Amino acid sequence: MLPMFLALGTVFGALGAAGAYVISYAEYRRRRLSPGQSARRMALETAVVTFVVFFLAAIVLSFVL
Repeated sequence: MLPMFLALGTVFGALGAAGAYVISYAEYRRRRLSPGQSARRMALETAVVTFVVFFLAAIVLSFVL
C-alpha cells in the first residue's frame, strides 16, 4: 500500500507545489520586496515546503490507514 500512497503523494504534492508557487509568486511580486529579496526564490521555497508536507502526509497516511 505504501507505493500507492507514495505515487499519490508525489502527484498531489507536485500539483500543490505548483499552485503554491504561482500564488506565492504573485503575492510576493505585489508586495514590492526589499532589494535583497527575490520573489522567485521565496515562492520556490514555499513550493518546496508544500511538496514536502504533501509527501510526508502521504507516507504517514500509508501507515495509519
